[in-house]
Amino acid sequence: MRPNIHKPLLTIFCLMVALVMVLPSGAANAAADTKWINQVWNDYTAYNKKITVSYNKYQQQIDASYKEYLKQYTARMNDLESKVLADQKQWNDQLQADLDMLQKKYGDNQTKAGDLRTYEHAINPKYLNSPMNCYVTKANRNFLNSTMWEYAVALNENFLNSETWEYHKDINSNYLNSPAFKYKNAVNENFVNSPMQTLKAASNKDYVNSPIWKYKLGKISKTKAMQDYTKIYKEQTAKLTEDITTYKQAIANRAAVTRKNLDALHEKSVNDLEKQREETLQSISDLRAKVCGEGLSWQPLLKTQ
Repeated sequence: MRPNIHKPLLTIFCLMVALVMVLPSGAANAAADTKWINQVWNDYTAYNKKITVSYNKYQQQIDASYKEYLKQYTARMNDLESKVLADQKQWNDQLQADLDMLQKKYGDNQTKAGDLRTYEHAINPKYLNSPMNCYVTKANRNFLNSTMWEYAVALNENFLNSETWEYHKDINSNYLNSPAFKYKNAVNENFVNSPMQTLKAASNKDYVNSPIWKYKLGKISKTKAMQDYTKIYKEQTAKLTEDITTYKQAIANRAAVTRKNLDALHEKSVNDLEKQREETLQSISDLRAKVCGEGLSWQPLLKTQ
């Protein structure tokens, strides 16, 4: 009987078929352009670095701008407070000396006793609701709802919903959903679903279902991979540019609004303190005139007429 020479060939063929069947469906594409694959990744890492450096520089810039704002506006508030406190001290000393003089002169005059006592209360900064007490409390930043209290609160970054708290919150990259927080995470390649993470995944040959991964395994052609990747790259870089512009504008708007509101508050504080000073001195002057027939004279402290 002649040997069956086809049997070994058939066995080899069956083994080859079985081998093909057990190989992963995504076997590597030996013809893949590794140079292009590597170039895609290198281009991504260069882009990521550029955007990250730009973000870090911007965050440093807005932090420095905020610190300068706080320093500048706090100094202006302190200057206003110092002027008023110095004025109060000067008037307290002057009026106390004036009271001593009037008491020596009219102390024995019974008809003047009531007016003299009223005058004494009026110039006493500790006498509740006296004219001088009203001036003092208005300028006391620790007195609830006083002019200087409201001013100091607006500049307190730790006072909830104050002007400065809002500003500080928006530039704080760790404050949830602040513009700075959103900016930081948009450019963060490890933040879930951020534009940068999406772009990173699309550029990664080992990320499942990325165009580069599909091409490397021979699932799609290089032309198809390039088309798909270009589409993702354009979409994500455009989204990132748009997001960054939006977040920067939000921060710029917050800084501008804060300064505008603080400028208006400063002007209001000046007006309120000047008005209170005028009312206080006029009231004391009228009371003094009742005692001795002559009032006081003064000039505006904070505003020129």
